[in-house]
Amino acid sequence: MKIPRNVADDCLRLAGIDPLEGASESEFQAQLVREAKRLGWECYHTHDSRRSEAGFPDLVLIRGPVLIVAELKVKRNKPTAAQVKWLELFAGAGARAFHWRPENWAEIVEQLRAA
Repeated sequence: MKIPRNVADDCLRLAGIDPLEGASESEFQAQLVREAKRLGWECYHTHDSRRSEAGFPDLVLIRGPVLIVAELKVKRNKPTAAQVKWLELFAGAGARAFHWRPENWAEIVEQLRAA
């Protein structure tokens, strides 16, 4: 019997093991999208951003009247000026705008549950 990934990840966390440690940005994003969908969020990600506006956030999440945009980074990567600008624009328009990292997983889940 195969254990669903979110259940396996929760078990690892309860054992004090971080399943996102050393994760790539795409792995981090995949886990975040799985959790968001599990909590009832609709999720959008531009898969090929080469012809899109520079800096647009990695994820757009919506549930009811709440809109979240998030720029995802792993390791020592930092948001570019264009990414920061987009987050500020969304925040100014009333969206919840975040720069999320795997090490902030508990706060991310808290935001997804609270909204």
